[in-house]
Amino acid sequence: MNKYQDKDGNQYYVYEYNSILGVWRIEKIGTQEFLEVDKKLADNFIVEHQLTLADEGLTEVNK
Repeated sequence: MNKYQDKDGNQYYVYEYNSILGVWRIEKIGTQEFLEVDKKLADNFIVEHQLTLADEGLTEVNK
């Protein structure tokens, strides 16, 4: 599951929801909005909405 953010600060989860049917889900965090699409449309959504991976506060363990 990847967490993405658009330029307005809206965040989305994009993940494979049903691997047997090839269904991907795009969920807008903080709402009940979601889309169920195939992989190609999920990739297109990321590009068209200029989504970038959201920083989840991961820290470097080994320096």
